[in-house]
Amino acid sequence: MTVIEGHFLDGLSSKRIAARLAFSPQQPQLVTLHLDHQADTPTRIETQLKDLRIHSRLGSTPREIALADKQLFITDDHQAIESWLKLAKSKQRSGWLHKLENSLPTICFATLATAVALWACFTFGIPAAANFIAFKLPEFAQKKLASSLVLLDKTIFQPSELSAERQLALLELSQPILANYSELNPKIYFRSGMGANALALPNGEIVFTDALVNLVEDDKELLAVLFHELGHLQGRHIIRRVLQDSMVTLVVIIATGDIDTLDLLTGLPTLILDLSYSRDFETEADDFALHAMHQHGIHPQYFATVMQRFAQLDNNSKKQRAKDKPLRDILSTHPPTSERIQKAQQHAPTTAP
Repeated sequence: MTVIEGHFLDGLSSKRIAARLAFSPQQPQLVTLHLDHQADTPTRIETQLKDLRIHSRLGSTPREIALADKQLFITDDHQAIESWLKLAKSKQRSGWLHKLENSLPTICFATLATAVALWACFTFGIPAAANFIAFKLPEFAQKKLASSLVLLDKTIFQPSELSAERQLALLELSQPILANYSELNPKIYFRSGMGANALALPNGEIVFTDALVNLVEDDKELLAVLFHELGHLQGRHIIRRVLQDSMVTLVVIIATGDIDTLDLLTGLPTLILDLSYSRDFETEADDFALHAMHQHGIHPQYFATVMQRFAQLDNNSKKQRAKDKPLRDILSTHPPTSERIQKAQQHAPTTAP
């Protein structure tokens, strides 16, 4: 008689009872389960192998054998179970899944394949999906995702200190350009705050800060920035970024299966992915701006010049952090300024402005 040690669960409570599964090598299909409620009162359950459901082996976790009425026999003696099933010529023996789990080459291949799949998902899948969804969203959904200028006025911006005449002159200069992109519903506003900057909100609002207006020496440099912001609107970059951030978070949750570790796992890796996406959007907006400037007869040197002004402004304010430049380059949301200037100069005709 062959005996396999384990525990019995009656299906009514979580209490485990010491038990022994016994069978004869001559008749392995006939099974007797000996239960020890107390040392002097053993209980027997007689059954047949065909009436048992033997769960597949999963690593070193205890093996479960299901009896009638939700009863279970549990054992850690995997080798004895496999020998019994082999002797009985049962089809419930461990299959290909267990063999794969114990194959080092298979484990290495699966790990590599998972890493490649995640890389492809973050690099190609998520941006492509966000791009597709962004251009399918109805207008009301875009506005729900978008930050409004009203909210920014409450938190970041102050009223512009530019004179009414200066604002009117810039609006009149920009109006013919905005009219050519009426499908984007662009509107220009001036605000104080955020330093020398500009931003485009998904509802078409484009904000120029006072510091940016005061930074340039030629208004055509502002037009170069305007074209760049129109590029963000055309590409629906803010909406795509919101969608991509959400998808990255969702993929991390699915991959780990544990939302409690989300803050840790979506820290630096998610930040770097997000900044990488931002650099892609900035490159798209630059390409749009240079192409549009050419169409409107504005020399791309104005784009290069305003980029140089941004670079000089950044250098003046951050000289003390020069030793951290490699890290700032990695974590920059914009492509390197030198690359942007070089691209503008490559678009320039032989005649200077």
